[in-house]
Amino acid sequence: MHVSVGQDSYSFCRPEVTQFSRQLYGAYNQTWSISQHRQSQFMYFANSKGLLEFDGSSWRLYELPRKQKVRSVAVDKNGRIYTGALGEFGYWLPNQAGKLTYYSLTSLVRDKAFRNEEVWNILVTPGGVLFQSFAYIYRYQQGKVQTLHPPGNVLFVQQVRDQLLLEVIDKGLYELRNDAFLLVKGSEFLGRETVNTLLPAGEKDILIGTEQAIYRYDGSQFKPFDARVNVFMRQNRLNRGLKIGTDRYAFGTLLNGVLITTADGRILYRFNQKNGLQNSTVLSMRQDADGNLWVGLDRGIDLINLNSPIRYFTDHDDNLGTVYAIARHANYLYLGTNQGLYYKLLTRPDSPFQLIPETQGQVWNLAVLDGQLLCGHNRGTFRIEGVKARLLCPITGGWVLHRLSRYPDQLIQGTYTKLCVYQKDSRGQWLFSHTVDGFSAPVRQLEEDETGAIWVNKAPNQGLQRLRLSADLKRVEASTEYADPVFQQAFVNLCRLGTTILATSARGVRRFDVGTGRFVLAPMPFLQSELAIRKLFPLSDDELFILRQDGALSFLQRGNGHRRNSTSREVPIQSNQWVDESEAIVPLDSGHVAICRENGFALLSRAELPQLATGTVRSPIIRSVTAVDDPATNQLFQDQQQYRQAEPMLSFSHRQADLLVTFSMPYYTRPIKYSYWLENSTRTWSAYSAAYQKEFSNLPPGTYVLHLRSNLSNAETALTFEIRPPWYWTTWSKLLYVLLLIALARFLYQLHLRRVALKQNQVREKLEEKLRHQEEESQREIILLQKEQLEQGLIQKSEELANSTMTLIQKNELLMQLKDELKQVRGQLGNRLPTDHFQRINYLIDTNLSSEQDWKLFEANFNKVHEQFLKHLIENHPDLSQGDLKLAAYLRMNLSTKEIAQLLNITHRSVELKRYRLRKKLALDADINLSEFMIKY
Repeated sequence: MHVSVGQDSYSFCRPEVTQFSRQLYGAYNQTWSISQHRQSQFMYFANSKGLLEFDGSSWRLYELPRKQKVRSVAVDKNGRIYTGALGEFGYWLPNQAGKLTYYSLTSLVRDKAFRNEEVWNILVTPGGVLFQSFAYIYRYQQGKVQTLHPPGNVLFVQQVRDQLLLEVIDKGLYELRNDAFLLVKGSEFLGRETVNTLLPAGEKDILIGTEQAIYRYDGSQFKPFDARVNVFMRQNRLNRGLKIGTDRYAFGTLLNGVLITTADGRILYRFNQKNGLQNSTVLSMRQDADGNLWVGLDRGIDLINLNSPIRYFTDHDDNLGTVYAIARHANYLYLGTNQGLYYKLLTRPDSPFQLIPETQGQVWNLAVLDGQLLCGHNRGTFRIEGVKARLLCPITGGWVLHRLSRYPDQLIQGTYTKLCVYQKDSRGQWLFSHTVDGFSAPVRQLEEDETGAIWVNKAPNQGLQRLRLSADLKRVEASTEYADPVFQQAFVNLCRLGTTILATSARGVRRFDVGTGRFVLAPMPFLQSELAIRKLFPLSDDELFILRQDGALSFLQRGNGHRRNSTSREVPIQSNQWVDESEAIVPLDSGHVAICRENGFALLSRAELPQLATGTVRSPIIRSVTAVDDPATNQLFQDQQQYRQAEPMLSFSHRQADLLVTFSMPYYTRPIKYSYWLENSTRTWSAYSAAYQKEFSNLPPGTYVLHLRSNLSNAETALTFEIRPPWYWTTWSKLLYVLLLIALARFLYQLHLRRVALKQNQVREKLEEKLRHQEEESQREIILLQKEQLEQGLIQKSEELANSTMTLIQKNELLMQLKDELKQVRGQLGNRLPTDHFQRINYLIDTNLSSEQDWKLFEANFNKVHEQFLKHLIENHPDLSQGDLKLAAYLRMNLSTKEIAQLLNITHRSVELKRYRLRKKLALDADINLSEFMIKY
């Protein structure tokens, strides 16, 4: 895709130049040769430090075994990368890990002088690969190297169509044919010049470029190419030449950069250190597969984006300031910046921009209305007449100017403080008329809806307001505030698309719903696929530019208002050059659109906008996969052909679970963003990002599929890899663990059975012990019951003994009383009572007193009750008499002295004497009570 601007009005706008400094690519300054891989589209550079590889995202350097400077590089159709250096040439191929490995061919060269030769040029031909030094030409074919001896020192062998041509110093131009060097007749004069380029011209002609001039050779005559071009070459010394496209040429010089011309010699562009290149000394050039021009310089590498429909004007010297507005009027192009209003006469495109007097300061707006240019300035509003400025309105801050559809002869303007109205005078010129009463606020955007209401966007972030003006436009009759929190929290842009009022912000696109009278978050159908919109720039009802929040720009064509018929194309423009919050895209004329940038502007051809994204875009490349903790484990990929999804291509140990994946896409002039999805790890696709590296951390063992796509197409790349489990978590180890688990389970089961049996034994023993205790308890209870019964019997016996004892006592007492009464009666009666009767009665009384038989009976009962008290007493005190035992028994029964005396039929005095004697025999102290001793005994 090429824009043939030639010497048109905008010829001072040039293709974009991308600079790659040595700090960026990580090698030396000089780049001597450039080539491109046909399959991968990677770029290769012969650098003084080594071979440079660029995949669109990252640079890699490969050094020769002896660290020589790489002077030349060429890639054949099979992907072999040939390089030449001092006393060295060979080729590079990727090894199993994808890293380029060098294979030297110098062992095939028999000439010892080769070690001192620099291989400056490599040419891949159908008859083999030619490696050329100044003195020799070496042909490599079918594993052999053949040395060709030219008729003198040569500069460069070059192929023009099917001819191999070279200059022999001091002799002229030669053709190499069938290993023979044939002089081109009439070229002897070229031997005295330095021929640096040979290029095809037309169908049969050849352009021959020397340091001093360019000649056109038609097979018989040598004619100068173009006078102006030759003057330029004579002054700046031509060093390289390249045919680009079908009708253009690029010439690289040693002193003044690159000159691009048409086939007939018309100069299109000049690129040098002053307008974009890093350096003006061109050492090499190469056109890539997309038609863009790579330039190897004495300091750095530059890329001229010839394939883009966009041309740029860049203020390299920073003389103009930041561009806020742009307009074309008559033959002038005007730039409104933060430093003033500048102009350029388009009939003299090489002339510089100049400041219009009295316009110093901030220019906000330029509008061409009915053939007049009005300038909104921080000091007011001017009418620009050629290169002069006339102040129309002193109200400061002319932000936006809009023609009213219902009043075509009147304009309304938003300023720092008021709304201003302009109208035409009798001569048809715009003049300031009045301000609108009832409104006072800064207005940076203004639109009119289909009902005639005025919508204003108040700065900063004060919300939107809808105004209904009076018929004479002098006052506000009604107003409605739309102070949505979203409008206050985010920077909002107001625009009208067709009949719809839209407000865009970081929170989404909101449309004014006439039915509800509110802004609703409901994008129009054709905008549903556009996310995070910052601003809309309608060119017409069916064409508009969409600026997204990340700075990316797309061009949308609507098809009958239906989304399915709409087409959106990415505009390849840098996303970091917008004027924040004052972005502007302005139609300059019927054929061009301008985009304001911080240091200039970009120019787009409207005719080529529908063709922005033609052609098939390849899927992105997963360039490398590296274990973060083990950088030596690095797998490089050259293209998608190396990916296999059926089986894991890559295998990493569990200790390499942190992986760094690098992406690339060999589209060198388009802003590329990537989105990825790691199957079996992440759930959805990531958001598009310009980052070309992604680190995946702590991946568990398993198989993963990394899916990758770019913003340029939906083409997808997939790479399968695995994280191996540790040795202790393999299939065999798992089987072993299962067996061990089964054995452990069996062991635990047996142990459980043993424990159950032991528990049962313990329970049985406990039950037996419990039964034993219960039985013993029962026996004790029985014994206790028996004891109680015995005690009850003893108590009963004791009671009976006591009763019998009392009975004896009472009987003895009664008998004694009878005996005493009998003695008294005898004493009273004297002899009147017969003696025999008295004796017989007295005998009966004596015989009925307690006898020895009574005592034995008492003793037997007493022993039963008191557990053989008398027996134990005799055992402990064998010297006790029978009388002592009787007394002890009576004392045991707690009988009184009187009662004992009656039982023993003795006096009280005798009982006391017995007690004394018993105490003495028992050896009791005087303070011990004898009765208590017997009771406790």
